[in-house]
Amino acid sequence: MPLLVHINQVGLTQFKSFGGAMSIPLEPGFTVVTGPNGSGKSNILDGVLFCLGLANSKGMRADRLPDLVNSNVLKAGKSAETTVSVRFDLSEWEPDAAEDGLEPPEEGPWIRPDQKEWTVTRKLRVMPGGSYSSSYSADGVPCNLQQLQTQLRRLRIDPEGSNVVMQGDVTRIVSMSNRDRRGLIDELAGVALFDTRIEQTRRKLDEVQERQERCRIVEQELLTARQRLEKDCAKARAYQELKEQLQLGRRQELVLAFEAAQAERQRLQQRQQHLSAKEESDSRSIEQRDVSLQEAAARLQTLQESVKALGEDQLLSVQAELAGLDPQSRELERQASQHQQEGERLQGLRHQLQARRGQLQSETDELRLNANQGLLEKAEQACRDAEAAVELSRRRLGEVAGRSGTWIEEQRQRSGKRQQLQDRVSPLQEERQQLRERLRQDEERLLELGQERDQDGAEDQRVQTLLERLEQEWQTLLESIRSGREQLQQLLESVAIQQRTRSRLEQEQTRLEREIARHDSRREAIQESRGTGALRLLLESGLEGIHGHVAQLGEVDERHRLALEVAAGARMGQVVVDDDRIAARAIDLLKSRRAGRLTFLPLNKIRAPGGGAATARGRRPEGGGGSGLVGRAVDLIRYEAIYGDVFAYVFGDTQVFTDLGSARQFLGRSRAVTLEGELLEKSGAMTGGSFSQRGGALSFGASSDGDEAAPLRQRLLELGETLTACRREEQRLLEAVEQQRPQLRQLEQRQAALEAERQAAKRSHGPLLERVQQRQRKLSELQQAQQNHRQRLDQLEASLNPLQAELNQLNAQESTVEANGDAERWQALQQELEQADSGLEAARQQRDALLQQERDRQLSQQRLGDQQQAIEREEQSLQQAVQALAEAHGRWREQQQALKTRRQALETQQQELQTRFGEERRARDEAEAAVAEQRQALQQARWELERLREERTSLEEQLRNGGLRLEELKSTLPDPLPEIPDELREDGLESLQERLQQLQLRMEALEPVNMLALEELQELEQRLGDLGERLDVLSQEREELLLRIETVATLRQEAFMEAFEAVDSHFREIFASLSDGDGKLQLDNPDDPLEGGLTLVAHPKGKAVRRLAAMSGGEKSLTALSFLFALQRFRPSPFYALDEVDSFLDGVNVERLAALIARQAEQAQFLVVSHRRPMIGASTRTIGVTQARGAHTQVVGLPDAA
Repeated sequence: MPLLVHINQVGLTQFKSFGGAMSIPLEPGFTVVTGPNGSGKSNILDGVLFCLGLANSKGMRADRLPDLVNSNVLKAGKSAETTVSVRFDLSEWEPDAAEDGLEPPEEGPWIRPDQKEWTVTRKLRVMPGGSYSSSYSADGVPCNLQQLQTQLRRLRIDPEGSNVVMQGDVTRIVSMSNRDRRGLIDELAGVALFDTRIEQTRRKLDEVQERQERCRIVEQELLTARQRLEKDCAKARAYQELKEQLQLGRRQELVLAFEAAQAERQRLQQRQQHLSAKEESDSRSIEQRDVSLQEAAARLQTLQESVKALGEDQLLSVQAELAGLDPQSRELERQASQHQQEGERLQGLRHQLQARRGQLQSETDELRLNANQGLLEKAEQACRDAEAAVELSRRRLGEVAGRSGTWIEEQRQRSGKRQQLQDRVSPLQEERQQLRERLRQDEERLLELGQERDQDGAEDQRVQTLLERLEQEWQTLLESIRSGREQLQQLLESVAIQQRTRSRLEQEQTRLEREIARHDSRREAIQESRGTGALRLLLESGLEGIHGHVAQLGEVDERHRLALEVAAGARMGQVVVDDDRIAARAIDLLKSRRAGRLTFLPLNKIRAPGGGAATARGRRPEGGGGSGLVGRAVDLIRYEAIYGDVFAYVFGDTQVFTDLGSARQFLGRSRAVTLEGELLEKSGAMTGGSFSQRGGALSFGASSDGDEAAPLRQRLLELGETLTACRREEQRLLEAVEQQRPQLRQLEQRQAALEAERQAAKRSHGPLLERVQQRQRKLSELQQAQQNHRQRLDQLEASLNPLQAELNQLNAQESTVEANGDAERWQALQQELEQADSGLEAARQQRDALLQQERDRQLSQQRLGDQQQAIEREEQSLQQAVQALAEAHGRWREQQQALKTRRQALETQQQELQTRFGEERRARDEAEAAVAEQRQALQQARWELERLREERTSLEEQLRNGGLRLEELKSTLPDPLPEIPDELREDGLESLQERLQQLQLRMEALEPVNMLALEELQELEQRLGDLGERLDVLSQEREELLLRIETVATLRQEAFMEAFEAVDSHFREIFASLSDGDGKLQLDNPDDPLEGGLTLVAHPKGKAVRRLAAMSGGEKSLTALSFLFALQRFRPSPFYALDEVDSFLDGVNVERLAALIARQAEQAQFLVVSHRRPMIGASTRTIGVTQARGAHTQVVGLPDAA
């Protein structure tokens, strides 16, 4: 850990031996404070502890806080004050990332992230009367200790840490108990926080259990009330049943009256029977046909069910599997469609490239065919001939020029000047012509490239859209996979915690079962020794007449218990029975079962020595007026009268005294016992002394079957509930994991498929991008060349215009010149020369045109060559894309072939099933045709019957009057109509009326009746149901709380073991560096580390393994210091204060300790009080402390104040 915070100054004012104000600057690293004994060097550390609130007055070697004020100030008898300030250097300190977003408190100090220094001050003011007050402040802001410690924790200075080791701490580590030593690890691991969470959960659990108890009490009250209401309900139900029977009888009475009127009407209907004969005959025929039709329909239904079963069970199964292949087929078809589209696109590109290649080839061939090398040679020859003609004309003109004068000279000058102008103009004109031709070709090429760019732009836009969609889907899929993996990881961590909790609980369950078994074995052995086991055997055998042990049949006051139990002795374990016959049967049973021996006291035979119970109670001890007598033993116990002779036999004439001195007065005259348990026999024998543990002995009024393992059994039951909840929660989490994994696997499969699509899209987009880039480069090059050509053309135009104007002026001058005969001759020669020049010019122009055509052809060939190279590159990219498509299509064919094979097998199976299904269906169709024919015949018969009924309608008018009466009776019928048994119809209406009268009399006999009992019982049942649901919810809540407690307990134990293992590792390393030996930390109870202690085991070099108690003083110091440094290393702090921790070490060990501190000082500030030379020599800075007799403590060797 890099050094981030350190103390750079300590200020002391009137603190202990420091008088006045003293400022002690400190530096990072290893600082030793040294000086003579009693000089006050440890008071510097006491001042730091006092200011930061890291110790109480005892830790600063003072009985009370006022003792920290300088004694000279206190002697004045006035109010006194001491002030200590500690300044921290925060120049390299950065807040913890966990503090992001944390708001400063409204009150109290707060260290800002940009703060470079921070000063803490504590003042202690003592009043003249001895009272005192203490106050804290940070950078001048008043605060309390809690607020201060909150800021110190931000600097990683923990008030509960081990960064301060005072003089007695090494001895304290050695002398503390193992459990207290383990408590140091508890503090490091934060066990208290887990304990708080467990305690909070247990309070909630207690609340839940309390609510459960209240609910069960209410449930018991409701069950009692239900028993009472059920009696009232039985009477109410009987009354309700009679009332319902009466109401039913009244309705049946109305129905029977209506049926009687209906019978009367039927007698009237007999008059039309002669018209109904034909109708009845037809009706019977129809019924027979209907029966036949129903049978045929039944057979048809059987066939339909057979067809349906065949179709649903087998054919539908095959069809379902075939249907399940459809999504795969559609996916393959989609891939095939993509492959086809990609293939078509690539084929289109190939055709385009082939067309372009063909076009370029035709253009190349055409350029080759248009090669005009012969014409160019002819043009060269014509130029040479024209030049010869011009030379001849010039010689002739020269001859004439010899004879001419000034005119000739002028003409010659004009001719020369014109020739010069012509020589200058001709190259420029030729270059202009070439530039114009190049500009025309560039325009054509630009047009071609623009069209190609537009074509590829649409394709590029399509591919870009596809890539954007795939990228968006890719990001969404990545987020889903990340979220799914996080959820799966959280579930797996929860499963791991539950599994560790279950394992720990199962181990504890096994341990408790062994412990309970051990307790049970011990209890059985105790019961066997005192006979309770044999008594249980007798009770379980069903033998009657057994009352129990003597101890169970009497009750005593707690004050007399010890005396009476000692007086009764072994007779407390004897068994009381009804008579000697039962005792004999019990003895035989014990013999046959080999269950041990018992002494029985038959009530019909037992007698007290010297008389019965009444005699024993009536006696008064001799000298009864003596002091110390409590009374007779038999009079001090409470029992039922039937057991009088038993207790008279048990105690006899035993007397109870308060103390041994009182009892000795009756020694030899009667049996005596004291309240403290001393027993004096009549023979003179005296028994007394101390009692051993009597936990397994019988006691009056207490059951002999007390279960010492009851808490363990309760814990075992709780563990069972918690294990059930833990396994259920673990199963739920595992099911959630199993549900999450396929979803995550599907997402990962989709990710692989999507990655393949993205790569395919990128591969197909690569050649397109390359073509676009090449085309863009060509466009830029052509545009740049076009711009250069235009600039050059403008320059040529600017140069040609004045030359052409001057040439035209010369021609005009020559045309206006008039001369003599020589002039005419000159004119003729001049015209001849001009004609020769014109021929030469024409020959040259023809030659130049041919040369220009040849250059154009070469440029075209070069352009065609560039285009061919571009086509070859595009064909290469196209070939790569075709190859990738072929590989993908090959994989698609394999999948398609597998799917096709499976589909063929299923279709074959489907065909077989359809064949069978067709046969069954044909049989069904034949049955359906037969049923249809029967239905048609039946319908025809019904139509004929309807015609007969229409003829009978005319007769129904006569029955209408009788129907009116029947309607009146019908209006009084109940709705719905009651069911009337056949017996009731046979008995008739009068019998029914007599029965109703009897029901009325029985109802009157039951009155009065509480009819509300039924509703109350229903409400009570509803309340019981709601209460049961509430109890179920509370039980579930209790299980969850139990599981939460055990889960937190698992995390607590894991946190402790993590801290223990880390401290153990540090301890081994540090102890080895200090002593060249081996050391380790050892748990007293590895199975349950939080219930045991912690032992320091050391093996100094050259010695046997030792524990702390067997070590020398130096070895103890080394071991304790190693343990302290291990604790410090586990919880690092920016500074450490050590006060004479080397006092018990020899020189070699002091050197080792100093070297260890020096190494540690690279990462933290160490302030060590010592007067050992090796320690001073290893330090980076030494502060000297001295104190003259009667003077204040002085500090020497200080640098300039920081």
